[in-house]
Amino acid sequence: MGMEAQDASGARLNICDTELYSAHQAFSAFREAVAGAFMPWSLERPPTNEFNARIANFSTKFVSFGRTRMTPLIGVRNKPEISKSPELCLYANYVISGRLVVEQGGKTTAANKGDLIVYDSTSPIRHIKLGDGAFEDLSFSISKSHIASEGRIFENVAIPHAKIIAPLANCFEFISQNISSASPEELSAIGAACAALLAVAPGRSAEQQDSEAFDFMSGRHAREMMHFIDAHLGDSELSPRAVAEHLGISVRYVHKQFASVGRTFSDYLKSKRLEHISFDLVSDAGRHQLISNLAYRWGFNDLSTFNRAFKKKFGCLPSEYRAKF
Repeated sequence: MGMEAQDASGARLNICDTELYSAHQAFSAFREAVAGAFMPWSLERPPTNEFNARIANFSTKFVSFGRTRMTPLIGVRNKPEISKSPELCLYANYVISGRLVVEQGGKTTAANKGDLIVYDSTSPIRHIKLGDGAFEDLSFSISKSHIASEGRIFENVAIPHAKIIAPLANCFEFISQNISSASPEELSAIGAACAALLAVAPGRSAEQQDSEAFDFMSGRHAREMMHFIDAHLGDSELSPRAVAEHLGISVRYVHKQFASVGRTFSDYLKSKRLEHISFDLVSDAGRHQLISNLAYRWGFNDLSTFNRAFKKKFGCLPSEYRAKF
């Protein structure tokens, strides 16, 4: 009961809307639509009896992209799914609403509204799509035979909204608004542009990206200071004084560096700790651990303070965040 349109070049638009299916058939229909658009995935049915999704997918010989709105769920590609895939691809997800957590290659990345994650089709992966009510994104699958780039760029890389180059952001906006109404010629052109731009979007090495994270501070000790803080996030005694003593600088200098970018030391520290805990809550390694243990692990020594901070940042308590999956 999905809809399909195809032009003379073989490019095709498929639309699958689970409202056209019975409650019993809806999840299976969506799973088949995902496999047809982006190769096999193992999808874990959400713990709710109701599942709703709509995917509008456009495919050419080398590129497939689609806009999806769905009940939040978990997707996995392990050896069985990878072995059934006919070609090697670059995958990418641009988040429209909700939050996406990707686990691949021993690394966990996350994307919120406006962020992008690029990753490889040939390595095992776990997708966790979170959202209040619905998760929305643009998904891309680009054949590696169409990309003349080093393989290293395909590893699990998150690109924040502010780092997405303008031409690519414009492509995302066009697809979001017009995928169901644009002509096949327009969609083919946009697909080709996205394939070229996505191939270079994460092209800088992880080391270079990490280096850029320190550019917002201009002091000569900024890099060492941020490295030290990030390496000691789990230390509940971490403080501006501890940083200053380690680097042989003044406490006033530490505060001045954060003030220069409109932040405070404590705000940065709390935000980084909460990000790590949010990853652990839904990761394979952390999802079965006590929430209190995760909080203590990342430097919180007061659970009421931790719960208030988590709810302020993510809009729900840690237990509610985890309960979604």
